[in-house]
Amino acid sequence: MRVLPNIVRTALGIILLAGGIGAAHAADPILTTKPTCVTPTNDMAVEGRRAYLRMNCYSCHGASGHGGGMGPSLVGEADETAEAVLNGEGEGMPSFKNNLCTNDVANLTAYLQLLGTGSEPSFLNWWEPGPGLPSR
Repeated sequence: MRVLPNIVRTALGIILLAGGIGAAHAADPILTTKPTCVTPTNDMAVEGRRAYLRMNCYSCHGASGHGGGMGPSLVGEADETAEAVLNGEGEGMPSFKNNLCTNDVANLTAYLQLLGTGSEPSFLNWWEPGPGLPSR
């Protein structure tokens, strides 16, 4: 009678182990799934702000890009955007190349060029159309 519980326990352990191994080798869908890209508007800086918020850049660089708890200020760093976003930087910033639309890097660069000028977009809800922008 003790054999059956041992067999069940062993089988369950093998199933859990196999599932764990499979999960360890599977790609993380959150980090490798391309976003549903939106039709760009004429205002690249607004779309750059949308990408900045959508990609959670604010969690490290602050809501306005002036630096946060983990990331540095991005004011004056627009020229470094493409390399940092696509390849990552140092040990702190990961690559976002698998999560970006084709026009996101150019739009992020346009947004970062306006940081510190007082004319940068500052909305918070990236999914809502802003003033003068078409609805999604």
